[in-house]
Amino acid sequence: MTVSSLAQPAPRIGFVYPAGGQISTSFEVIVGGQYLDEQSQVIVSGEGITAKVLEHDKIPPAQVVDDYRDRLREVQGKLRELKRGDKMPADQVLPTIRHLLREAELTEKNLRLMAEYDRRRNDPKQQLNNQIGESVRVKITVAEAATPGIRHLRVLTPSGLSNPMRFVIGQLPEAREAEPPREFDLEHYRGGMDAVKQHTLVTPPISLPVTLNGRIMPGEVDEFTFKANKDQRVVLAMHARSLIPYLADAVPGWFQSIVSLHNEDGYEVAYSDGYRFDPDPVLFYKIPADGLYRIRVHDSIYRGRDDFVYRITVGELPFLTGISPLGATAGEKIEITFQGGNLGTEFKQKYEAPAQAGITLLHATVGGLRSNSIPFHIDTVSQEREREPNAGLGSAQELKPPVIVNGRIETPGDADFYRVKGRGNHEMIFEIFARRLGSPVDASLTVFDNDGNQIAFNDDHEDLASGLTTHHADSRISVKLPADGQAFVRVTDTQSQSGITNAYQLKVHVAEPSFSLRVTPSSLNARPGGSAKLTVHALRSGGFTGPITVRLKNAPAGFEIKNAVVPADKDVADIAITVPSAGETEKPVTLMLEGIAEDGSKTITAEAVPAEDMMQAFIYRHLVPVDSLLVDVRTPPPPPVKPTP
Repeated sequence: MTVSSLAQPAPRIGFVYPAGGQISTSFEVIVGGQYLDEQSQVIVSGEGITAKVLEHDKIPPAQVVDDYRDRLREVQGKLRELKRGDKMPADQVLPTIRHLLREAELTEKNLRLMAEYDRRRNDPKQQLNNQIGESVRVKITVAEAATPGIRHLRVLTPSGLSNPMRFVIGQLPEAREAEPPREFDLEHYRGGMDAVKQHTLVTPPISLPVTLNGRIMPGEVDEFTFKANKDQRVVLAMHARSLIPYLADAVPGWFQSIVSLHNEDGYEVAYSDGYRFDPDPVLFYKIPADGLYRIRVHDSIYRGRDDFVYRITVGELPFLTGISPLGATAGEKIEITFQGGNLGTEFKQKYEAPAQAGITLLHATVGGLRSNSIPFHIDTVSQEREREPNAGLGSAQELKPPVIVNGRIETPGDADFYRVKGRGNHEMIFEIFARRLGSPVDASLTVFDNDGNQIAFNDDHEDLASGLTTHHADSRISVKLPADGQAFVRVTDTQSQSGITNAYQLKVHVAEPSFSLRVTPSSLNARPGGSAKLTVHALRSGGFTGPITVRLKNAPAGFEIKNAVVPADKDVADIAITVPSAGETEKPVTLMLEGIAEDGSKTITAEAVPAEDMMQAFIYRHLVPVDSLLVDVRTPPPPPVKPTP
């Protein structure tokens, strides 16, 4: 016999259910995945959250289930003999069953896992998937001082640290769909593998506002009932893809949720299968009469799986549909106007932009409740507003690069023209920010010379830094200006959509070499004195093709990177981070990296953003940013002994 020399892989998680909870509460969640050890811990990013693992479940293999079944038959045989002639008092049946199970070394957990094995094997709609075949039950406690928003949850086992999964801290009371009891109920046991008596599952009526939690299994339609009063302006906002962006082994690569609202008579009064370009639906509905209303949730083609997890916020809640302007210059003090539901006709807020360029998230607060978040673009160049009329070459608004203009497609077929003066025969970049900022605009850009001849056009441009964008509809053109340096640029919406929220930013600037970095994975594991492999993705722009040196920033003692370079003209490189040899870390360590490069006399630096390299529908890959890069240093336990012939 030989023994495998491979240690168990690091844990991998596929879902958390429910995928969040309310401030100032304690609740239980199920974390599903693979290689989740009995001695696992759960780590949630940010302050104010603690987690305690209660139980680990793993569906046993067929040979183990057969052994359980043989022992259970012996228990059943002994029970029949004891009950023969009705000599056993009724109140002694359950104690006797428990005694016989103990004698057979069978626990209620064994029976429950055996029943689950048979349920999955015999259900033609059940997709068997080892990637989410294990689970841990976890008690989460959220402190009163915890900040609402998205966190990241990871599992830590003796074999290492898992990938992160999104976890939401909310303000509203929480409710879950009615589900079959997870505990094996001996009173409902019927002797075969039916295991648990079927129940009619009804979620009782709920009060608004609330966050609803559920998950969709094959063919399932979840229902929730709530009471509402006439003229209430109810918002139902689904969170499904935003929780688990991509499912690598499912088509189209995520749970496509459908939400409908029905009145007391059962008639459908509202429906949504998405919100603008986002697969997660949002419903806005003004209640016409007092009464009970029912929410129905299902997948678009009635698929389902344990990781088809969702959260729905329901109530007269503030919801942002737009923001004006879409951005600001770094350090600038401006006034922002929010548009949306339950905000009033106009909602203005003073805002001081951070000094660091990038895309941040803003929200409105109404009656102590936070709205959904909306992206806001911070840049170092000056910004100005679109000035109408500018519907043709003759009325084009003059721009002095570098500049960002905040515009809007206000009417169907609207076209906005801008005149640009630059250096002749030099590269100029024209770039739209709209979809990346939550705007429904599907922009197209056309550049003309001074005589009105088209010299460049672009409809869609993929931004690899925006891993959660479903449709990369923001346009970008890099074009050499004519000899006289004069050019016009036209902005239109390819779908002829328009309105107050159909805003965009047009950035015009000279092409300058630059880059940004993504590093994957965001969870690393290494032995003391060893190293962890990290993949660096270079997103180049402005014609920059040079080598990029990657280095640690403010790293703890003992963590090092040597000879880490993304070669010239390459976009990906694998590097190694060596870790201290002194021993294991008490908890995972946060690392920060940056890239540095030379372009002539100019030095370019960029911080590396931790991300997960996710696959959609078996082929498309996305770099999805996460909160932090963590490395866990430990010696994995010896591998389990697996005899082989």
